[in-house]
Amino acid sequence: MLHRFPAKAAGLALVLLALYGCKATETPEYNVKPANTGAVGTLIYDGISDDLLTAGLGVAGLQLATPPAIADPANPSVGELRRLAIYNAYKATVDTTTAGGFGVLFGPNVDASGLANATAGTVPGNEYISFLDDGSGRQNVTVMVQIPLFFSRTAPCIVTAASAGSFGVYGAMPTAGEWGLKRGCALAIIDKGTGAGVHDLAGDTVNTIDGTRKTVTAAGTTSNFTAAMTAAERDAYNAAFPNRVAIKHAHSQQNPERDWGALTLR
Repeated sequence: MLHRFPAKAAGLALVLLALYGCKATETPEYNVKPANTGAVGTLIYDGISDDLLTAGLGVAGLQLATPPAIADPANPSVGELRRLAIYNAYKATVDTTTAGGFGVLFGPNVDASGLANATAGTVPGNEYISFLDDGSGRQNVTVMVQIPLFFSRTAPCIVTAASAGSFGVYGAMPTAGEWGLKRGCALAIIDKGTGAGVHDLAGDTVNTIDGTRKTVTAAGTTSNFTAAMTAAERDAYNAAFPNRVAIKHAHSQQNPERDWGALTLR
């Protein structure tokens, strides 16, 4: 969805846009952060070593047959996980072969007018990620706002999108995300609450909002999904059914698909 908005429109994206777009000599004008929004993480990309759209891979990197390497597979960094998520999203949602038109008819290096150029198609700018929650601390719907460096303050726009299936927020980058960034729009993307969250019951570890894995205790409210069970219940379950995992989409007991429309608007 493409939205043109007034200067005082509400919402998390607009809070961040106001903070991002103010000059040092101006008094920032922004709205109060919406209720039930968690801490906001900020990442800044120069468009060279890393970027909003391709995670630094560019057109050529997205076309590689093998995924980007991880230096230590047992301890991947936040950047490596993000790069892998964007690479896999492109492979899963669009044809990244030259014969299929990637890099020629469409792709990061093809501008809004349909003209292919020799650049890598990388996009500099700021990325903000947070959780939306219903107050229970268990819903933890991931929302991401990206603001490209060339965002227009005179003709501001936001492209809102929900990622498909069980993709996280980066799952929408090859489609709605790419379309919006090419037009200088900010992105407001949500995983609808169905993004992958895996609780390893044997090790009692979960993945956090940035993809890294931690123990349930260490993750706390940054956990994408923690199964609703006591330590005693988990121990009993592990004894009866060892080496099992709980998946947010299947085991959260929240039926997240039910609210994806309302969550996207929020």
